Amino acid sequence: MRSATAGIVRHGPKAGGNRYRALYDRGVALIRQDRSADAIPVLIAALALAPNDHDVRHDLALAYHTVGNLGEALREYNEIVTRFPDRSDAHSNLAGVLSMLGHQTLAFKAIDIALALDAGNVLAMSNLAEILKNLGDWAGARDVYAAALALSPDAHQLHMQHGMTMVALGQWADGWAALEHREFVAGVHTHTDTVTAPRWDGRASIDGRTVMIMHEQGLGDALMCVRFARDLAARGARVHVRTPPALVGLLSHAPGVSACSAVGSAMPPHDFYVPLMSLPACLQLDASQVEGEPYLVPPGECPPHIAALLPRDDRPTVALSWQGNPQHSNDRRRSIGGALLAPLLDIPGVRFVAMQKHPPVRELLPITLQQKVVDVGSACADFVDSAHAMRRVDLVVTVDTAVAHLAGATGAPTLLCLPFTPDYRWALTRTSTPWYRSVTILRQPEAFAWDAVLDDVCTRVTALVKPSRLSGRVQR
Repeated sequence: MRSATAGIVRHGPKAGGNRYRALYDRGVALIRQDRSADAIPVLIAALALAPNDHDVRHDLALAYHTVGNLGEALREYNEIVTRFPDRSDAHSNLAGVLSMLGHQTLAFKAIDIALALDAGNVLAMSNLAEILKNLGDWAGARDVYAAALALSPDAHQLHMQHGMTMVALGQWADGWAALEHREFVAGVHTHTDTVTAPRWDGRASIDGRTVMIMHEQGLGDALMCVRFARDLAARGARVHVRTPPALVGLLSHAPGVSACSAVGSAMPPHDFYVPLMSLPACLQLDASQVEGEPYLVPPGECPPHIAALLPRDDRPTVALSWQGNPQHSNDRRRSIGGALLAPLLDIPGVRFVAMQKHPPVRELLPITLQQKVVDVGSACADFVDSAHAMRRVDLVVTVDTAVAHLAGATGAPTLLCLPFTPDYRWALTRTSTPWYRSVTILRQPEAFAWDAVLDDVCTRVTALVKPSRLSGRVQR
């Protein structure tokens, strides 16, 4: 689960039968259908008919924001502030997009104006908390969320964001409990299968009962939290896991799992269900209880086509995953541009393999670097194949994607490259993580600054190469 973008205000559609109102209503309807790209030309047409209307310009900015065109979103939010300088929400929305673009000083100034105009603007307080996190002040962000909740105690998204902040600060008990509010937050993906049994609260006896762990959030979350099947099995439960099809083959063999089925298939009988990401709260998890030992072993032998791509010889093999899902709200921060990998890929004596799935490697690397990487990701049909691949490499270098969780869960030595503002589960300063003992964390010293991280990666990768191989390359 990832931190939601805070503080974007959108107003509802307007009544009326003229052309402007018809266009505006159509644009809003498209946004509500998650078709923001289609909404943009409709809202542009509406704006041409009513250039001084706040709501249509605001919704156009929101549509740009949603599709990731932050430059156009910034232009519209700036225009709104110019035309409506006394609106607290206008300055707050401007602050939100400035913060996402990395302009924290400007964002802080904008949010200061928003709160000066309306000290009780809870969404502006939420944006302030996000800005503080992007400046490295997570304790300050926690306190701002707490103050906002004092004004709006039923705001589920505030509780969720407060919870993520507390987990990052090491306050696991309160943090995981607050994260239970995520199920009431619009736009946060929770399980989609229909259940009829009661939800397990962590207290009811499950001895001899079947507990259904319901998939939610991303593939990495499933890989991270399937470990808790052992805890349920230790209480006498038969544990059935619902998961996306690509994970069924691997998670079927996780310790404590009695059965595994794909999301969307017929729902098996069960006595209780529990959402995947509720397990830390139900189990009252503390960091000291997480062992960090590997727990996933792929079934069978390594498929021949995977083994052929990853021969076992004296040449060190380094697996790379440098790009996450571009649709992810934090992808601009967490992913590394392919061109930045050039110094790494120039290290002699190393076999580099890409574990990317989508988009394909040819879209993620300059053409001059593509021949320096073996594309293994596209050869993996599912996570069983990917797990076998992990067991044949010497090192994994990855950003914060499912690859990081797969590497850690299978025990592969891993360098996890994190942005300055990390996902809450990785804490804030440590170079290790209780989740996976084999993972070493390398953190950006400041936002969007990957150079120091990649220099560290290069040093560690170079150390894998035997001196004879390096000297041989020098002689040639």
